[in-house]
Amino acid sequence: MNISERIRQVLAIDPDATAIEFVGHSWSWGYLSDVLGSLDAALTAAGAGAGASVGLLARNRPPHFGALIAVIATGRCVVTLSPMLADSQIATDIAALELHAVVGSADDLARPGIREAAARSAMIRLDDEGAAVTVISGGTGGGRNRTGIAIEMLSSGTTGTPKRIPLRYASLQAAIEATDTVKRAGEDGTARLQKHPALIWNPLVHIAGMYFAIDSVYSGRPTVLMERFSPESWAQTVEEHQLYVSSLNPTAMRMVMDANIAPERLASLRIVRSGTAALPPDLQAAFEDRYGKPVLATYGATEFAGAVAGWTLDDHRKYRQAKLGSSGRAHRGVQLRTIDRETGSVQPPGEEGVLEVRADQIGTGDWVRTTDLAMIDEDGFLWIRGRIDDAIVRGGFKVHPAKVQAVLEAHPAVREAAVVDLPDRRVGAVPAAAVCLARDVADRPTPDELLEFARERLAPYEVPVKIVIADDLPRTPSLKVVRPALREMLAAAAGG
Repeated sequence: MNISERIRQVLAIDPDATAIEFVGHSWSWGYLSDVLGSLDAALTAAGAGAGASVGLLARNRPPHFGALIAVIATGRCVVTLSPMLADSQIATDIAALELHAVVGSADDLARPGIREAAARSAMIRLDDEGAAVTVISGGTGGGRNRTGIAIEMLSSGTTGTPKRIPLRYASLQAAIEATDTVKRAGEDGTARLQKHPALIWNPLVHIAGMYFAIDSVYSGRPTVLMERFSPESWAQTVEEHQLYVSSLNPTAMRMVMDANIAPERLASLRIVRSGTAALPPDLQAAFEDRYGKPVLATYGATEFAGAVAGWTLDDHRKYRQAKLGSSGRAHRGVQLRTIDRETGSVQPPGEEGVLEVRADQIGTGDWVRTTDLAMIDEDGFLWIRGRIDDAIVRGGFKVHPAKVQAVLEAHPAVREAAVVDLPDRRVGAVPAAAVCLARDVADRPTPDELLEFARERLAPYEVPVKIVIADDLPRTPSLKVVRPALREMLAAAAGG
């Protein structure tokens, strides 16, 4: 049974049972079926049949969740569009993607430039409460067919510069089944509804949010949906639903610790999963000591349709003390290796190199090179040591300095810009920038004006926390920017 058939089977088991909870209200499996029917009819009428590309401005709300499931259940391709991006970024994205349809809420579809960018695509508005959809415009039917692709997602750049990653239906199903979803749904693989819900607070436009949304429906598990993370709301959900498992990336974990959430409120949890960014060993140890819950770290990427390595509870019981700081071991159907950066030769256990991954869920049989430096020890545990690019990981989202730099240099008064990371206790690292103004500029912008310029063109997580205007940047004799010296300069300017 393929993933589309499985989802349709789950939706039909008990239409009246709760499928989604959101801000104190419930939506049934029948609601998801109705969204599927409404969206399927609208897309078919627009000439967007199986394999058609559907751009989804996905927010963590029930109609968007339903639209995601509907596209997957009907064999079309979800092309993720991030509402977190600036208006101009979204419009540019849509204009280049050759979409059959663009689907979103009324407020997102009304943002400046969106309708013009989607002139050739059908525009379909989701209802905030009901399952109906409204066709705003029919489009020209000229979208690019993506047959066999379940999701085309903008990566966060784990294996290099951000790019659109096509995740095939077979790869997505392999990734889900590698985590024993079928067994959890029933020993014989028969679809059935589960009692304990999953909690999803990661954005649906992020691989973590989208993967677990599809996984929840595939396994018949209801979902508690949070539009944004807060420690109190998270803890309240754990208490109310007596959750066995929940996920906290390192930023969220720090927020829970800083909020002094009482341990007794998390009594039902058996494990906490952590992914999307490296988990500092001291943070893991502090969380486990305070709450008495094992934290199971994972490692994955958009390109791999989810996690490819992680801890099991058995490994945690056996190796926790000796392997604290590791990302766990390869999942079923996954092979990991490290290679020498210069020669390309495979490294023996215990030697650091560039991480490569080969997995059933990738589907090609090829080794895929990441931009992570890693070591794999003699027991098969993966240790991430750093990166070979300059990406800044800000709370699980990757910021590429070259992109931020290019935006700042697009300002008519800016001659040169440089962007580096500054450490941040809450989100791991944040971008900061120094700019040199053109010598003949008459109207000199202030740092605040440059920040506003950046906000209009970048996603919120890409905007520098600090911009300093400098006469020049620290340089080597060959005039390259000295990044450690620049980092020190910006840290001092930021008060840290």
